[in-house]
Amino acid sequence: MLLLVNLAVSAVGFVPSILITTVNIQFFGLYGGAFLTFVGEIVGALLGFYLYRFGFSKVDPKWLQHRFWLKLQQQSTKQVFGVVILLRLLPFMPSGLVTAGAALTRINGKMFWLASSIGKVPAVLLELAAVYGFTLLAPKSVQYALFGFVLLVSVMLWIKSKKQKEAPSIR
Repeated sequence: MLLLVNLAVSAVGFVPSILITTVNIQFFGLYGGAFLTFVGEIVGALLGFYLYRFGFSKVDPKWLQHRFWLKLQQQSTKQVFGVVILLRLLPFMPSGLVTAGAALTRINGKMFWLASSIGKVPAVLLELAAVYGFTLLAPKSVQYALFGFVLLVSVMLWIKSKKQKEAPSIR
C-alpha cells in the first residue's frame, strides 16, 4: 500500500516527497525506507511522464504553439536528457514540472527514465539524510505536527491553484 502512495506522490508531483520519505523511514527503517523512496521516486516519475504525455495528447494543441513550447519541443533528445539530469539534481525543484516539461519533448520513456534516475540519486540521498537526521532528533509529536502542517499547506496551495485556473480572467 505504501508503495502505491509513493508512486502516486511521485507521479503527481505536487505533494512534497519529503513527507512520504519520512513515513517510509519510520515504518521500514533507514534501508527499507530508502529502498521504497527510491523505487517510488523513479517508477513514479516514469508513470507521471506517461500520464502527462497522455494528458497533453488530449488537450487543445493551440497553447503548444507559443514560442516557449515550440522551442522546448525542438530540443534534441540529448539536450533534454542533460537538462532532466540537471533539474533532478536540485532537491527542491518541483518534480511534476520537470516531468511535464520532458513529456512535451521528443525524449522517449526509456531515456527520460534513465536521466531522471541519474539525477534523482543525489537528491534523494540528500533528502534521506535530512529526514533520517530529523527523525532521530525530533520528538514524534514534533514530527507529526510538522508533517500535518506541510501536508495541509500543500493541499491548500493545490486547491488555491485549482480555483485560480477555474476562475474566469478579466481583461
